[in-house]
Amino acid sequence: MTEIEALRERLCDLGFETEENEADALNEAIKRAEQTIMNYCNCESVPEELYFVALDMAAGEYLASARFADNIKDNLKSISEGDVSFTFKDNMGDVIDELFSRGSEEMASFRRLKW
Repeated sequence: MTEIEALRERLCDLGFETEENEADALNEAIKRAEQTIMNYCNCESVPEELYFVALDMAAGEYLASARFADNIKDNLKSISEGDVSFTFKDNMGDVIDELFSRGSEEMASFRRLKW
């Protein structure tokens, strides 16, 4: 199974369907999630043990970007400019936050010091 297929399956598990023409957006979400993990852990590649953490982060990345691309005006409840904050009418923001924060404890065990 490719990374894109795995991400499609994870999004389907969460109740979100993707279109065939969204492969570039899915690939971009995967790259962003992997880069975030590599930057946090200070490593050259994503450790195999963090595969599912990367998958959840990629799902969060995809949903966040899709959220802002599709009908954002219809789904926003409020916007604050100070430290830029968006509040959505539904619980999508909570789902995205949960996907981003999931696995932070696991990543900490792979973190290496920078000199």
